[in-house]
Amino acid sequence: MDFELMDNTSYDGWKFFIACGEGTIFPKNVIRDVCSNKIPKGSELYDVLYSYTSFSIMSVERPAYRREDVFRLILPFLRAHGLSNTSLKQYFKNNLNLIPGSRRTMRFAQEISLPFIISSSYEHYVCEACEALDLPMDNTYSMSLDLDYWDISRDEESTLKKLGDEIASMPIIQRPSDEYTMDDISETDKNTLLRLDEIFEDELVGLQSFRLLSASSPLGGEEKASSFLDIRRKTALDADDVMLVCSTDSDSLIAHMVRESGGLVVAFNATPLALVSSDIAVVSEDTTILSFLADVFQSSGKSHVEELVENWSNDVIRESPANKHLINDLLNSSKLSAPLVTNVNHKTPTLFLDERFLQ
Repeated sequence: MDFELMDNTSYDGWKFFIACGEGTIFPKNVIRDVCSNKIPKGSELYDVLYSYTSFSIMSVERPAYRREDVFRLILPFLRAHGLSNTSLKQYFKNNLNLIPGSRRTMRFAQEISLPFIISSSYEHYVCEACEALDLPMDNTYSMSLDLDYWDISRDEESTLKKLGDEIASMPIIQRPSDEYTMDDISETDKNTLLRLDEIFEDELVGLQSFRLLSASSPLGGEEKASSFLDIRRKTALDADDVMLVCSTDSDSLIAHMVRESGGLVVAFNATPLALVSSDIAVVSEDTTILSFLADVFQSSGKSHVEELVENWSNDVIRESPANKHLINDLLNSSKLSAPLVTNVNHKTPTLFLDERFLQ
């Protein structure tokens, strides 16, 4: 498939800042918060469905789910409790929650690079986040969703509410270990799995809410990787000009692609699976460190960032080619809570103590 360059502009010499939204720009629990506020026992309902989609044992008899599929399995219950496109967008507008520092980071990223956000979340949320971040919606990839297209009758609403109550009362499915078979799980969990399979594969079939499920697909690992390829086609970027910030399991494939292509991958408060696909690991309460690393990457490239992190100290930070205001912000913010910063696979992560930033 052929793509036009964005705005017919050449991006020769540009760097690209790509954030996988959940955990880097906004929290990982955005959709759970919606359920908690809009559905009775919504957090319990979400947690059971999340444990269901996270259960990795598959067979020809069972549906194949990914963790991100909880975002679509919850949709019929949100619709049954009156959520529309307008009310969902308004909820996100009134309850917008971003990672501390992310507004400044994304605005700064626009000054020095071409930024993108790739998210598993609903486009309604990403749209509101873009307004707060002053980022064009065209620079984002997220889960397309139209709640208003599907009319649900009162009878179907009643059925869905009863099913929602039933699911919310179920126990969360427990994973016995990293590697397991159906024989390793409890009888209770087997019954929960079978009942949920029955609900989503039989009882909802033929209802409008099933069409809503079928028409919606969150961005998992493969879709995020495809989004990266789409960005490359639209901008003709060189992969080694990309700084990617990742955080969740579904970011691991795109992280691997960027890293193998010579780009810089930063794992920010990341899961172990995202971490092992990254170049640099960061644990921090805010994104100031991301702004700092992005500025060094823009001016001096990946090798300089890795060298800086390898020799991480106050003096190295002060002498770095980053914006002086960013350097001061990083040092000042670290007086309260110093970030953990390390090269992945180069040394054992060490927490940098506050006094190192007070010298």
